Amino acid sequence: MSDLIRTTRDELGLTGADLADRLGVTVGAISQMERSEREGGIKLETLDRALGAMGRRLTIDAVPATAYADYTPAAVTDQVNDALDDRDGSYALRLITHAASVLREDADKLGDDELRDRPSQIKDPRWEQLFRALYGDAIPESRRPDWATPTKLNRRWYVSRFPPLREKAKVSTPPRLRDLNIYIDANSLSTT
Repeated sequence: MSDLIRTTRDELGLTGADLADRLGVTVGAISQMERSEREGGIKLETLDRALGAMGRRLTIDAVPATAYADYTPAAVTDQVNDALDDRDGSYALRLITHAASVLREDADKLGDDELRDRPSQIKDPRWEQLFRALYGDAIPESRRPDWATPTKLNRRWYVSRFPPLREKAKVSTPPRLRDLNIYIDANSLSTT
């Protein structure tokens, strides 16, 4: 579903213990809340209470369903987090590259609010920067929100764990990603 509690904690520099103190619960209860939220089983009242303890307010909005709803930043973020929870990096990469491809072809199908709205982030900072780079670059510059600006990783990250693809990545990673310390062979970006 979403990852608002963890993302908000991270933004504010709070640990699970810090939030537990604010709510008067155990660290285990915070872990369970975050897991329930990711799995879509959290009660709205619980989510609102946790966010309130961090000075945030939960808002809910209904938007028209469109054929492009699955390609909004919020939807792709949630799908990638689910794939990473399942330890499926290949699927996470396909989600990002496909969404970026769709957006590059039909960016006008998403409104500015849809592009700007991103309540949570991808939990793995490396994947977050890859998403920002690929998806963000697919958004026309005049409409690109602030969140879509990637930052350089502290050290080199090879997206693939397979040695032959890692070797290919050393020579075929696009310069834009290489500058961010993200290494993936160009073929993997175009065939996923």
